[in-house]
Amino acid sequence: MTILLKRQIGNATLYCGDSLEVLPTLPTADVVITDPPYNAKTHAGARTTQNAKQVTQFEAVSDQYITELFSMLLGMTKHWVISTVAWQHLQPLEKAFPDEFIRAGVWVKPHYTKQHSGDRPATGWEAIAMLHPLGKKRWYGGDKSSVYYADPEMGYNQTQKPLKLVAEFVQDFSTPGETVLDPFMGSGTTGAACAKLGRKFIGIERDPRMFEIACKRIEEAYRSRQTGWQAKVTQQRTLGATNDR
Repeated sequence: MTILLKRQIGNATLYCGDSLEVLPTLPTADVVITDPPYNAKTHAGARTTQNAKQVTQFEAVSDQYITELFSMLLGMTKHWVISTVAWQHLQPLEKAFPDEFIRAGVWVKPHYTKQHSGDRPATGWEAIAMLHPLGKKRWYGGDKSSVYYADPEMGYNQTQKPLKLVAEFVQDFSTPGETVLDPFMGSGTTGAACAKLGRKFIGIERDPRMFEIACKRIEEAYRSRQTGWQAKVTQQRTLGATNDR
């Protein structure tokens, strides 16, 4: 098992290595919030808002891979596994984990990327899988639905999720002081949200370049943490909950 780098930044423990190799060495987390690679069909049609010819550069994953991954994650978290996924993965996950699969959520993109081919509707949303190990569940989103609203962000990679969206996940499914695990850390959005919202964080990223970007983003999140930021996110979350009723 190879861990290329391990770095501690505040309450964030960051690993540069393959998630499937690093995960078995880690302690139990309270919550998993992550964004693994999508399936081959989604990757084949992926486009960025910057360049319609630019496609995702990392490997797609199969239904078997995603179910084996979630089996591992459910075994090492006390509470929720929250993950954006290709919508095609929802049914295999529900079939593999009929009791642990709690809800299918939706991330709606009010200002979505246009369909550049012009021959079909744009998508404008992504799926969210919400699973929980057997046992008592708790969440902190009140009477919200599983529909989340956030505009895409121009980021450090083609699939970077908006900080607003991930911060809502962190607030809805964890409490301050708990440990959030992201085995596909990417550019560090989950880690940045945890730093700003007072959660401990464990992140894994196999790409050394993206790992360094994540470290810098999380360092900056700790430096810029302000009480007003959490109030702003809470206000945005409330407005989003009002919009989806």
